[in-house]
Amino acid sequence: MSIKEFYEHTHSDYEDAMERLGSEKLISKYLLKFMELNDFNDMINSIEIKDWEGGFKASHNLKGIALNMSFTALAKSGSELCETMRHGEPQTDITELVKKVGEDYKLIMDELAKYKEEIE
Repeated sequence: MSIKEFYEHTHSDYEDAMERLGSEKLISKYLLKFMELNDFNDMINSIEIKDWEGGFKASHNLKGIALNMSFTALAKSGSELCETMRHGEPQTDITELVKKVGEDYKLIMDELAKYKEEIE
């Protein structure tokens, strides 16, 4: 799988990533580093224990990384979830937002596993 195919499969913006990072070599480096990050799990764990500040921080980090990597779908869903926790406990049910972030994140991680397998 090429990096461009990875971006297509994950509803992400390859051209924006190339403009931002400048080369496929650098994109590949950061794609593999993304797999090592714990922000998603930290976010889920914080939400489960109702640690809204921790949930906000982890979701904010995840959103920022998604924006920098041009993971369009994850950046959008992550931003929506992040904003619900910006000022503490959400005033609405966030179950569907958490589910959507999880789906977008899982798609990226599944495709990254395929990508990593092919390049090793």
